[in-house]
Amino acid sequence: MRSFFQSIDRLSFVMGFIFASLLFFSVLSLSAGYLATQGVTVYLDSDEVARMVREQIIVQAELDLPKLIANAKAEIPEIVEKEMEGQLTSDRMEIAGFVFRVPDELMEQLKSNIQLNVESAAGQILDGIDTQVVAEQFGDDVYLMVKETMHDELDGRSFQIRVFGSIPVRIWTQVM
Repeated sequence: MRSFFQSIDRLSFVMGFIFASLLFFSVLSLSAGYLATQGVTVYLDSDEVARMVREQIIVQAELDLPKLIANAKAEIPEIVEKEMEGQLTSDRMEIAGFVFRVPDELMEQLKSNIQLNVESAAGQILDGIDTQVVAEQFGDDVYLMVKETMHDELDGRSFQIRVFGSIPVRIWTQVM
């Protein structure tokens, strides 16, 4: 009797194993077939992605803007000198219909004063820039561009991914 039950247990085990294996491979095949024809839809929260990019832009702009402003201020004297070159060429001045010659040292002092005033004004303008506000404006602009780009370029678009054959992946952007 004992060998009869042992043979039934082995037979049940083998039949159960075969049935479970067939069921597993059937489900796996059906799933692979479904994925190959229907694909996978991935939902991206464009607002969250844009928010993350915005924060990174703000941090980077806050680090880089002071350096850019310092570099611009360092270039002001050279730019002003280059732009003023050839501007004050005449040493003659007319006041109330009288024309008279301006002495060379007065002309040089006038050029120097104008150049210093323009450099000072440009430097004050650059010093008055609130880098925090500019950084946040950059971030806000990038935030809108990322959202629009994701919606315009990715929304509803399908991509083929090679895993087991070719599985279409559709991307939908959504605003939460």
